Amino acid sequence: MHAAGVIKPAQDSCDATFVRYETLVDKYACQKKRQPEYEMKTFYGQLQHIFVVSLPSDADLHIPEPTVHILASIKTCKVERSNATLDIHYYSKVGGLDILDITCIQCVVGRIPCANNSWAIIDRSGDLARAFYVPETGDE
Repeated sequence: MHAAGVIKPAQDSCDATFVRYETLVDKYACQKKRQPEYEMKTFYGQLQHIFVVSLPSDADLHIPEPTVHILASIKTCKVERSNATLDIHYYSKVGGLDILDITCIQCVVGRIPCANNSWAIIDRSGDLARAFYVPETGDE
């Protein structure tokens, strides 16, 4: 896995900057007064940068001891259509930048050029390599 902002791949090499990542998204993000309800969604994009953030302990922020967080900035691919049987996803445009915990990245994916300046994302990781989300309950 490479960060596109740091390395420029040679013309004859594979581009290992594209990844599949999964994160929780509020189903009701457009409805500001509604209680958030989160669901796991899969995205594809190009890894731009990796940031290491060291936070000191701070009682006001409820950080009891110094911690280190590793964040990834990913330029999202706007998937236009998919072939669920072959797990191929097609895009021609990229969207904004997502900043998230690096553990959201699940795998590196391949891509091949298609007609009309579009790309096909090839995800060979399979259905068993998917993250799943178990919501917390008040019983724990």
